Amino acid sequence: MAKTRLEFRTYVLYDFKRTDKDTELYQAYNDTIKHIANLHPNEGLKYQSWIPTVAGQEDYTLPATKCHVIHPIRFIESSTSSAGYPLIKTAKEEFSEMFPNPNATGTAVARGKPTHYCIYSNSILIGKLPDVATYILEMDWSKLPTSQDAASDLQELGTEWEEVLKWGTLARLYESVGLTGEADRYWALYRDAELGYPALIQKEKDQTEVMGKVRVNNL
Repeated sequence: MAKTRLEFRTYVLYDFKRTDKDTELYQAYNDTIKHIANLHPNEGLKYQSWIPTVAGQEDYTLPATKCHVIHPIRFIESSTSSAGYPLIKTAKEEFSEMFPNPNATGTAVARGKPTHYCIYSNSILIGKLPDVATYILEMDWSKLPTSQDAASDLQELGTEWEEVLKWGTLARLYESVGLTGEADRYWALYRDAELGYPALIQKEKDQTEVMGKVRVNNL
């Protein structure tokens, strides 16, 4: 099982030795977790969510805790049907050319089964506009990492990441106290292609199963 925040502090102090820098240590720990989360879309805790469409509605708000959307978003005809297909991801400029003035009233905008989407302003935009409210958008996404604030908190990356987390924490911690030589040594380990976070991210890309757990979350 992954170390608690308190256990991780003890783990870091095997190398750092000083016990008067807990504030800096915990900040460095959380910053390291966030850095890995932003680098790796399959990091930590992942969700698969189902978003019911609204007839005539173009935009659907993404979760506030979203870190990455894992593309593509998929279209499903209904909750009782397995029929569906991946939507085509487009840039906002192209999307706007394909689906101008989606908020026009009446029958001015063609409706039907969506075929395209884009991500804009923390929302999913889809076109065509849905003609019924029974369609479903299926989305895989990873959440922002939980801040490690309490002694009993557990990081969500898993035990295999703990040494890399320690190196990233120590690099930031030594920088915070002005020991740049020691910081550089741990930065090198943290970034090492065979030992550090690039190696673990590549390992995950080579596996058929992703890290952590997938949780259902209907939006």
